[in-house]
Amino acid sequence: MRRNSYKRTIQHVSLGQDLEVTERIEALSNLCINPIETIEPQDLLNAATGPRNRILLFDYEESLDLFKQVLNLPLASKNFETILINVPHRLTTEEILKYGHLKGLFYSHEDGNKITFGFGEIINGKNWLPRDVASQLLHHYRYVVSANTCTTVVDLTSREIEILRCLQSGASNLEISGDLYITESTVKSHLYQIFRKLSVKNRLQAIAWANQHLLS
Repeated sequence: MRRNSYKRTIQHVSLGQDLEVTERIEALSNLCINPIETIEPQDLLNAATGPRNRILLFDYEESLDLFKQVLNLPLASKNFETILINVPHRLTTEEILKYGHLKGLFYSHEDGNKITFGFGEIINGKNWLPRDVASQLLHHYRYVVSANTCTTVVDLTSREIEILRCLQSGASNLEISGDLYITESTVKSHLYQIFRKLSVKNRLQAIAWANQHLLS
């Protein structure tokens, strides 16, 4: 990993309870020019007074337990960017968003040298996201903007806006669930809320509302 001129540091957020994870991080650290530090989650609660150039590193499997034990980590803070490694499969958009300002994601099958090269690119201000993940995030934030710029005042969530867009394209419930990585029952639940909020009775009326009020 090439040396950076901004003195930004990668810090592994860990409870230190998983030896396999510790060994994995040490192996990656040995491949880096700047070693990876390890910090405890509690340290992040002092984010307002801490360094502003931290890049937080999470091991996916370890983070599942970490989030259960430590609530309200300030990952949305503008002080932090995050990296996620050891991801075994494609994640839902909701799972990705838990990690705040995600700058890099690496699957469990990826080579250590490739991962640390990606770390170097992130330290130097670039993103290192797989194409599928970048597409998911772009899709999500596109509809967040649509929700916030809708000309009609209706209390729709960004997810409900996404589903309305899918309706406009003619997608079935099954196709919507596949596109958004949610269950078909969740799609039906969202549709119920959309119909209620828009005071419409069916998909055609909802589509007509979307055609009139949602930005293209």
